[in-house]
Amino acid sequence: MEKYTAKKIDYIDSSIETIEPAHSSATLALELGKVAIDFASIERVPRYSEQHRENDAEHSFMLALVANELARTLYPTSIDAGLVTQYSMVHDLIELKTGDVATFNLDSTELANKEALEHAALQELLEQLPPFTRDLVHDYEQQSSLEARFVRAVDKLLPIVVDILGAGRKVMNEDYGISTVDELQVTHRMQEKRMAERFHEFPHIIDGHALLGELFEIEFGITPTPPRQTQEAQG
Repeated sequence: MEKYTAKKIDYIDSSIETIEPAHSSATLALELGKVAIDFASIERVPRYSEQHRENDAEHSFMLALVANELARTLYPTSIDAGLVTQYSMVHDLIELKTGDVATFNLDSTELANKEALEHAALQELLEQLPPFTRDLVHDYEQQSSLEARFVRAVDKLLPIVVDILGAGRKVMNEDYGISTVDELQVTHRMQEKRMAERFHEFPHIIDGHALLGELFEIEFGITPTPPRQTQEAQG
């Protein structure tokens, strides 16, 4: 995919709190339009096809669709689906500063390093965003609300979804050096353990993650045996 960064517009005053509405609308449209264009230039590891890697804008749109529907279906009274959608759209904006770092086979030290890098870059990002978007990003990164944690949990489903629907085998072989189902299963079991530890308040999402992993393993070449029980059956 060709990389493209939107040009910076310097000749409109960005003091949006104090300028007239028409000026404000033009300024915000340009400012966030640039964010969106730059965001779409950040490639992720998952592939929609042999030739096309997913980008951050595509990923965020998919997350907004999936997380909204899951929130309304699984947690209709306890989770604000509208807020889930808003968080989904901004959840990876930090990658405007850090780029995408795939977590598929990272160990705990590498994950901690990734989080530290993002934390260090957060303030710089927040200073460059308009107020409403800035507050959304800040609140999401705090992970203090049920909605923010739900979005982060559902986010973990999507790489496997793209592996199943797209060119997952190519990703496993070329990006992660995984060539056998046994190797794939080892990584999937590690991911499932982390899901259960981090997102215990969302058992349906944990089970969905495990099922998606098994479906991809089928795609990769085998049917897992014996089938594992769901969280509900175990509990």
